[in-house]
Amino acid sequence: MRDRRYRDAEGVAVIEGPRPLRTAIEIGVDLEEVFFRPDQEQIFDSVGTINANFYEVDARTLDEISDSSSPQGVLAVTKVHETALDVIAGMQRVVVIDSVQDPGNVGAIVRTAAAARFDAVITGPGTADLWSPRAIRASAGTVFALNVVRRVDLESALDLLGAAGHSVLATDSQGEISINDIQVVDRMTLMLGSEAHGVSEAVMAHTDAMIRVPMGPFVESLNVAVAAGIVMYSIPKERQDD
Repeated sequence: MRDRRYRDAEGVAVIEGPRPLRTAIEIGVDLEEVFFRPDQEQIFDSVGTINANFYEVDARTLDEISDSSSPQGVLAVTKVHETALDVIAGMQRVVVIDSVQDPGNVGAIVRTAAAARFDAVITGPGTADLWSPRAIRASAGTVFALNVVRRVDLESALDLLGAAGHSVLATDSQGEISINDIQVVDRMTLMLGSEAHGVSEAVMAHTDAMIRVPMGPFVESLNVAVAAGIVMYSIPKERQDD
């Protein structure tokens, strides 16, 4: 299960830890198997009548197969489903991630996207796997609440989004438009690049504008997940009073 190629071939992902698992169950994932240590029997309180196979495994064995450096005693295997690009293009709010290699950052971006009521996440070939155990943990399981598609050609994807009426905005520390001046429209896509290199030039050519987060002196850039959160809440999907 640690091998991404095997997971991809089987169409599954591994959820580690009780919190992401509870969230995934609330969302309605298609669980296949759940492995738990003897001290984690309370997991049954969360799963209810879920139709999955359950296995009690000794602590040492489960900790050895866990991807986490701090195993939490629960590991589940679930089917995953991705959404066609043309379907995503018809949605209102989309996040596109280009070459962000830290799965922790990718998961954090996903979690904020779910909180900010975005609809979908698209990743390019150089971005950490959305379905990796670490990315799922960092998303706190919320990745299952979004429409996602991985490792797509971003230039073609952005052209498709643009043709569907999306205003495509890319973050850049030198962007010509402040997030305070973003014009909110019905369909919008936020393009995020790595902290080290930003959005690639080839991809940038397919965006409508470069936007920046105002910062004080001596600060060159923000963590990509932090910047993503600030911008996503600057382009709300709808009026939110709660």
